[in-house]
Amino acid sequence: MPDVWRIYRIKNCRHTNPSKDKFAVIVCQDEDYLGFLINSEINQYTLKRPYLLECQLRLSTEDYHFLFHVSYLDCARLYPFNEDELGIGLELISDSAKVEIKAIVSKAITIEKRYQDLIIKS
Repeated sequence: MPDVWRIYRIKNCRHTNPSKDKFAVIVCQDEDYLGFLINSEINQYTLKRPYLLECQLRLSTEDYHFLFHVSYLDCARLYPFNEDELGIGLELISDSAKVEIKAIVSKAITIEKRYQDLIIKS
């Protein structure tokens, strides 16, 4: 059974186009597990929109040794994952990152209130 607040390697992630391997942080469970994707950089679309940019959390290689370089957790877009997709569990997210994620989510206009509440309470 997958853990909430764990980082998973998602093989051929269906939420990218084209599908590719991604890292995701599972932040709560509803009907499915729900999580945020980790990106290697912040794209231009996000950089031009302050409400999206403030939802990016910097993750360092010092804190997460499996990362090849500084990466960004995109807390603006929540994605569903079924248990079969969450095959390879890596590290738990740090307590300090968890606090930051909850703070970001509480202000994110892109996350529905019911999901904000689920994440903040988890």
